[in-house]
Amino acid sequence: MSWSTTLKNRHQVRNQMEAGEEIAVMFSDIRGFTSYTARRGDHAAYQLSQLHTTLLKERIEEQDGFIVKTLGDGIMAAYPRATKGIQAAVNIQQAIRERNKASSEDPIDIGIGLATGRPIMSNFDMIGHSVNLSQRVSSLAKGGQILVTEQIRQSTTIPEGFRYLSMGTRELKGLGAEQLYEVAWMAEVARISDKKDNVTLVLTKKGTVVVELAKAIQAELSTARTEARAGISEENGTLSRVLKQGISRFVQSVIDRSLTAIEREHQLSHVRLSLRGENMIVRLGKMKFSLENVDRQSAEAFLGKLDEIKKKIKK
Repeated sequence: MSWSTTLKNRHQVRNQMEAGEEIAVMFSDIRGFTSYTARRGDHAAYQLSQLHTTLLKERIEEQDGFIVKTLGDGIMAAYPRATKGIQAAVNIQQAIRERNKASSEDPIDIGIGLATGRPIMSNFDMIGHSVNLSQRVSSLAKGGQILVTEQIRQSTTIPEGFRYLSMGTRELKGLGAEQLYEVAWMAEVARISDKKDNVTLVLTKKGTVVVELAKAIQAELSTARTEARAGISEENGTLSRVLKQGISRFVQSVIDRSLTAIEREHQLSHVRLSLRGENMIVRLGKMKFSLENVDRQSAEAFLGKLDEIKKKIKK
C-alpha cells in the first residue's frame, strides 16, 4: 500500500470522528516478545517487530484502516467501522497462521483486541476510553485470538463465515468488568478450555488441533524456556523460583518434558487426548500436559468430534 492510501484512510477516520461518529480501535501485540529479545538478541527482535508491522500494515489498509502508532512488540490501528476492523483482524491471524506453517521452527503469535468509541485524535496518537479499552482487551487475548467488546457484538454484524463466542465477564485493569466475545475465525468444529481459561484446544474442520495460550502463561513458559536454554538448572534455584511465581502445572509439565516451543497447530495423527476424572490429558507428539477441571460434557463432545474427523481422514 502507498503512503497516499495511508493518508486517505487517516483522513476518512478523522472526518468520521469530527462528525461525531464512532470508530474502531485495534491493538495487536506479539506474545513472548520480551523473552524472545533476551533469547535472540536486539537485532532479531527488531526484525521480528518489523515483520509484524509489515504483515499487519497491508491487511489494515485493505480494510480502510491505518496504523496510528507502533509499540515495539505491537501496533495500534484505527478503522472507520468495526466490521472493517474485525475483517482486518481475521486476515491478520490467517496470515500469521500461514507464516508459521512456512517458519515452523520460529513461530510467532499475536493477540488482538477491538473496541469502539470517539477518541481524541492528534497528529501522531489517539487517546480516550476506547483506546484504553482496546488495549486492555488485547492483553487478555490468547495467541491467535481476536477479542471484542459487548458494544461491538451488539452493534456489529459479524462478517460471513465467522461467529461471536461469549468469553464471559472479565475484569479489565483500571476499567472494571467488561463482557467480552471472541471472533471465531477458524473453521472450527469444537473447542475445550481448562477451568481458568489458560489453555484452549480448537479442533478445526481441516483436521488439526490448534493450541491457544493465555498471554501470562505464554510469557511464563517463554521465560522458563529461555533460562533453561541458557543453562540454568533447578539446582541453582533460578528455574524453581520462576516456577514458584505462579507458573501453572501445565507449564511445569511442558518444561519437565520438553524445552522446545509449543507449536500452534498439530495434525490429528500427532494428537492423543483422554479423560482422567475432571482432567483432559493432552499428548502432542512427545509433549504431554493436562487441562485441569474441564467441563466433562464438553470434553466428551470434543473427543467425539475428534474421533469423527479422524475416521473421515482415514477413509
